[in-house]
Amino acid sequence: MINHKTTNIPLRRAELITPFGVGAISTNNEGVNLMTGALDQWFTGKNVDKSEFSIKEPRLSKVLGVKEFRLPPDYRTSLGNTEKRNTEMKIPMLLFPTWFYCNRCRKMEKLNPAEISNKKNCKYCSNGHLVQVPFVVVCRKGHIDDFPWKEWVHSSLAPSCTAPIKLISTGGATLTSMRIECTSPSCLASRSLKGITTKFENNDSPLFSKIEDGEKYYCTGRKHWYGTIETSHENCKEKPFVLLKNSNNVYYPSVISALYLPGDYSNELEKTISFFKNDLILNEIEILQANISNETVAKILKEKFPIDLEFAEENVIIKALELIHEETKEMEEDQYENILRVMRYQEYCSLIDEKKDEDLRVLSEFNINYDKSPFYQYGLQKIHLVPKLRDTRILYGFQRLNSNHSLNRTSIKNGKSLLFKKPDAPSNNWLPGYTVYGEGIFFEFDKKLLDSWEEKQCVKKHFTAMESRYKQVLLNGIIEERELSPRFVLLHTLAHVLISEMIFECGYSSSALRERIYVSKQTDSEMNGFLIYTASGDSEGTLGGLVRLGQTQNLIQILQKGIEKARWCSSDPVCTDIGIQSGQGIHSLNVAACHNCGYLPETSCEEFNMFLDRSLLVGTPNNPEIGFFGKVI
Repeated sequence: MINHKTTNIPLRRAELITPFGVGAISTNNEGVNLMTGALDQWFTGKNVDKSEFSIKEPRLSKVLGVKEFRLPPDYRTSLGNTEKRNTEMKIPMLLFPTWFYCNRCRKMEKLNPAEISNKKNCKYCSNGHLVQVPFVVVCRKGHIDDFPWKEWVHSSLAPSCTAPIKLISTGGATLTSMRIECTSPSCLASRSLKGITTKFENNDSPLFSKIEDGEKYYCTGRKHWYGTIETSHENCKEKPFVLLKNSNNVYYPSVISALYLPGDYSNELEKTISFFKNDLILNEIEILQANISNETVAKILKEKFPIDLEFAEENVIIKALELIHEETKEMEEDQYENILRVMRYQEYCSLIDEKKDEDLRVLSEFNINYDKSPFYQYGLQKIHLVPKLRDTRILYGFQRLNSNHSLNRTSIKNGKSLLFKKPDAPSNNWLPGYTVYGEGIFFEFDKKLLDSWEEKQCVKKHFTAMESRYKQVLLNGIIEERELSPRFVLLHTLAHVLISEMIFECGYSSSALRERIYVSKQTDSEMNGFLIYTASGDSEGTLGGLVRLGQTQNLIQILQKGIEKARWCSSDPVCTDIGIQSGQGIHSLNVAACHNCGYLPETSCEEFNMFLDRSLLVGTPNNPEIGFFGKVI
């Protein structure tokens, strides 16, 4: 990878996880689009000490099968830096798309991916400036490449003409007004761009089937973020699709997050585990555990580190060895099937009771068993204030075209092979991530009320339409499978309604608040609640405004206002009617929810603004009984 040129891009470290992680397109200060390079080159600089960027989250380490997580490096100049540590570290970036056209003569030119600095002048005319083309080509395996401009205009997979080409626009707003022309007097080939972004019913694309009669254009297997070397191409027989470079489906980051959970360990056990997690000691423990019992390992360690383990009895050391072994042991394939639900249930169990840990504080504001505030009318069982929490978010891959983020050993391996050029190298046993320290409000609803509401025939009938559309999309492999139910849609929509109302009072922006849905009807992990918490801790942290809104006198008003506003959308009756008839939003998986009433910024919603329906909160004019809060209204 050529990396001797630099450019300034206004990105925060968290944005290098999502939405501008490895393989994503961002824009520098000159308006030029660049692609984030592979992780192999992220920690190259002077006097690099990677331990400074290390993040520990045992649950996620075990699930993703890596040793550690790291914060993206921040740039520090070596000039005037007294420490002289971790300086001159830069994130690798490559120019993409690499095709440009002149804003005057319209001739096109392909540049070197390493030309990442300033805007370029046209080499064909004296006054023109080069402008990046708006299209890219992607496939389902994550590959991305430039649109084959010369092949398209010459209707050939291997054109012999080498003359410059032009991108001509007649000034219209559609692709029909754009065409490519060859400047060779002996060729004069010309072809319109009409329909190049179309997706046919048989899942074909014009690029795949219409470049040359009788021939197919397959994906080039280009991994542009790898760099300019030959290994950035691989064999691929996927059908390529043309997208606008700023389309949402060009890049779907695969991100997993987990809240910090306090362990029920004694101080001695905590200190012992912390001591054993030193890299050198941990390696020695792994070697010993492979050959002898934990009892023998404990005696050896006690003799070898008498001062460091002076406080720990032998049974404490054995327990610490067992816990560390469990953390580092590779997960079985069948364990991945329900791992996300299991992790959510662990968090749920920590949130439903009061806690006063260093990184997780949970305080009770309402409990139906002890309090008689108006919350019981809304079916609430508990409301807990969370003045402090820690959320760790890790990038483990990405996808293009579809966002089916199923979590299993195969998806984790494929994701890592996209992020690293050499994913199996011992030095690449890590993934990028960041930690949020924030605050939140946790809501738990009455199970019996939810059960009786779901059993209503009108609710079942209303929900059937969304459920059938979901099953069809799932059958096509477009999204991941989840436990979908009326209560999930109800609580998900209510979380959106409350966030939209809270932003006017708490001092956070809508993109700084985030939802975390805890819903399951499984007997071993039953959950009926959600958490609203701050999501941008690297810039805003814990301001206290959200927890203040969770106090009874404030929250009851927000709840009342939110539910009242959910009765009507500024696009009604169209919003509700279209949603009921055919669905709306991504994959038609929403009912009464649109940009004017139910949507949040995509960074705030776990489901990318899918599975929303105001009707399940407040009912419809023709069917008020389906609303869970109908009686309250």
